[in-house]
Amino acid sequence: MGMFFFYNNRKPRSFNYKPILYNPEEEERKERLNKRISEIKRELMETSVKNDEEQINPTSDIRGEFLSQTKHLKRRVEKEESGSRSFLSNNGLLILILVILFAVFFFWILT
Repeated sequence: MGMFFFYNNRKPRSFNYKPILYNPEEEERKERLNKRISEIKRELMETSVKNDEEQINPTSDIRGEFLSQTKHLKRRVEKEESGSRSFLSNNGLLILILVILFAVFFFWILT
């Protein structure tokens, strides 16, 4: 049997939990960063509204330049604008169905 002594009593371990996923400094940094990002977006939106009236769409210029430099794309654009398409592209599905029907018909006759 153990005796109880008032001296040299062991104290229980203290609660020493350090959260792994929570860092208050990092959370504060993220909040400041998000706030700054939202301010920058707001400023960009304000300046883009002002510049939209003055600025021309750059993608349309690039697309036009690219098409003007390539012969095959220029011909394709001209065909699409004129509305002339090849017979196969207009009636491709119809031709495919007819070929399948003829194949089934001849297979049915031969057997």
